[in-house]
Amino acid sequence: MAYTLQEYYDVNDNTTTVCYGAQWRCQTFTDAGGFDLTRVSVKAVRTGTPGEVTMDIMGTTDGKPSEGVLGTVDVSANGWTTDSAGDWYNFDFSPAVTLTAGTPYAIVLSIPGGGPTNKIDWRDDSSGAAYDGGTYVYSTDSGSNWTISSGADLMFRTYSGDAAAYVDLAFTDTVTFSEVLNLGNTIPIGFTNTVTFSESVTISLGPLSGTKAEKDTRRLVAFGNDTAYYEDI
Repeated sequence: MAYTLQEYYDVNDNTTTVCYGAQWRCQTFTDAGGFDLTRVSVKAVRTGTPGEVTMDIMGTTDGKPSEGVLGTVDVSANGWTTDSAGDWYNFDFSPAVTLTAGTPYAIVLSIPGGGPTNKIDWRDDSSGAAYDGGTYVYSTDSGSNWTISSGADLMFRTYSGDAAAYVDLAFTDTVTFSEVLNLGNTIPIGFTNTVTFSESVTISLGPLSGTKAEKDTRRLVAFGNDTAYYEDI
């Protein structure tokens, strides 16, 4: 999969803003050229076990998120870094969110199950308005009301590109093997047995009937709930 970086602000982060419970955080941005949004990355650090982080892409009214979610993704933050410098984490949208050129949008993060000791801190630049297409916006009441902070921008990157596809692993025709798959192994899809995957595995994807023809090379990006998520290489 080839991602193309679109709107972003990813420099000069000198502090963080907390996100948990009723404390929702948002960065607005303006789509300059029109693209299909497939990935948003944020730079963050966790405390404790925040659980799932929800990212919503929303329209805006007067610079604030407005009702109507255009796309939503849940990602577990329990494995995110605890280093105060933070790291980048991806939220992949499938289907993609189609954005209109010149239109402002909102990236909204919330952690319904979080708390003061189970939270994330979104890295930001508080030295002054630096990203011309939007700004940091926050809510202290779960998105009912929003306040614009004109002197700060949160770290974010937006991308276009093909969204990750998926294939259900529960097929009648199975291929059995016992090896633990390591980075770079190739396997045929079409199995029901339990398999241990490393962080990234190259897989050879054939028709779901189990035949060997017309295989394409893919990279496994996630595995769980009897579903393999893969991307084109």
